Amino acid sequence: MALFKSIQVTNKAPIPSVDAATDLVAIFGDYTLAGTEASSDVIEMVPLPAGFCIVDVIVDTADLGTTVTADVGLLSGDYDATGARTCGATIMTGKALGTTGIYRADVAGFARTAPLSESAGTTGAPGHRGIGFALTTVSAPTAGAKVRLTLLARPSINGV
Repeated sequence: MALFKSIQVTNKAPIPSVDAATDLVAIFGDYTLAGTEASSDVIEMVPLPAGFCIVDVIVDTADLGTTVTADVGLLSGDYDATGARTCGATIMTGKALGTTGIYRADVAGFARTAPLSESAGTTGAPGHRGIGFALTTVSAPTAGAKVRLTLLARPSINGV
């Protein structure tokens, strides 16, 4: 199982802060397939900033290959961590990304994911969490194909 990262994660794009925040924020993650992706690989796309709640997730994808199926959810460990990571199907499940399309969050309860505090990171880092793809089935991925994940998030007010 390999861990891949979006351009924004790789380049350490700034992460929104909940301090004095009251508005909805859109956070984008772009990834271009290398053509070496395989089943069970994980792609970290965007952060869920500490103190923010998920409102919606939108995936805009090109044809990623003959058969590419993925779940979308929260990654284990701290945001932008290295090493083995897992990704649950907490936001989308079983999305067929082998054809061009736009997909929305479809798992009941995804918007009730509890936010983490600024001090909740496991290694002393802020409590940001990664959101990304768990590739469940991959056959002949298309090198150069692009996918964008858009996270709409809001600051937590009084819990969730």
